[in-house]
Amino acid sequence: MSQSRTLSREEGLFVGSVQSALIDEPLPRAVWALYLMAAVLLVGLAWSSIATVDEVTRSDARIVPDGKEQVIASLESGTLGKLLVHEGEEVEAGEALAELDPTRAEAAENESQAKRLGLMAQVSRLRAEALGVPLKFADEVKGVQRLVDSETEVFETRRRVLEEATASINRSIGLLATEQKMAQDMASKGLMSNVEVMRVTRQVNELQQQRNERISRFRQDSSTELSKAQTDLAQLDEQLVVRRDAVTRSVLKSPVKGLVKNIKMNTVGGVITSGTPIMEIVPIGPRILIEARIKPKEIGYIQVGQTAVVKLNGYDFNVNGGLHGKIEYVSPDALGETEKNNEGTYYRVLITAERNTLRAKGEPLPVIPGMTAMVDIRTGERSVLSYLLRPMLKSKEALRER
Repeated sequence: MSQSRTLSREEGLFVGSVQSALIDEPLPRAVWALYLMAAVLLVGLAWSSIATVDEVTRSDARIVPDGKEQVIASLESGTLGKLLVHEGEEVEAGEALAELDPTRAEAAENESQAKRLGLMAQVSRLRAEALGVPLKFADEVKGVQRLVDSETEVFETRRRVLEEATASINRSIGLLATEQKMAQDMASKGLMSNVEVMRVTRQVNELQQQRNERISRFRQDSSTELSKAQTDLAQLDEQLVVRRDAVTRSVLKSPVKGLVKNIKMNTVGGVITSGTPIMEIVPIGPRILIEARIKPKEIGYIQVGQTAVVKLNGYDFNVNGGLHGKIEYVSPDALGETEKNNEGTYYRVLITAERNTLRAKGEPLPVIPGMTAMVDIRTGERSVLSYLLRPMLKSKEALRER
């Protein structure tokens, strides 16, 4: 390759333009570097005006129950017989949590049941007396031979007394009927006046009426007693339902699936007052709810339906990832100390997660109420160029202040 050289003024007059271009020195490296930087800058500006980044609102958050906490209390006063769960234990809906000593409730139930069977036996007897039908007992009563024997004896005794009374009247009616027939025969022969016949006939009618009244009064008395016994039985049935319910309620059960929290009574034999909280159940539903507190200055960008990423503080986001979800609720007004200043105010935002667990090496990681997190809510997107120019625009706005 030939070395380039500088032509003298005289030589340049006789050299053509092509030869001059070949003989001149190449551009310095600095010029090429400037060209390259300008090209990179132009490409960067073009890319930054097209490329976009997500805008997010970041806030502290926590996992909240999918429903209100359930306070477990006893409707009946008593003493603690068994405590079947411990703090933090997960329980299913309907699972037994604690048992009250059932001795008093069971004794009251047994007492009412005994009275009920006695009244049922009495009702059967009185019905048979009132209707004049054979005595029959219900299947429940047949199982208590003592009641069957007692009421059967009363039934037979009262029936025997009635039969003896009516038999005595029937004998008197029979005698008078014979006397009546004789009087009628003698009156037909003129040996006795009709007045005597009428007297005997009246006596027969009176005795028949007396017999019928005796039977009617017996049945009426039985009917009156039957009505009262049936009323007492109905009231006792209602009382028995309450007492059976008290026995059932002696076993305290969880109304929902959840976690046991804040057990207040641990002493077996300790006194439990009606209505006093014993423990709480934090619901665990099929959904995971995340509560975020958004500052008032950022709430204008938040709306229902926006997506969010929840990064649980208890797990490594880079290893275990986070929960993806959507906003389902934004409080209509700010909460907190709104009258003093805005530092303590916030808007309550609820986010529903798409799944309720994280995974580590294929194993599920529990996500439970009370866990804290950081949530990123996607509020929009903007170009990289606008992001880079944002400080300049802010400074321009600041220069306009008075």
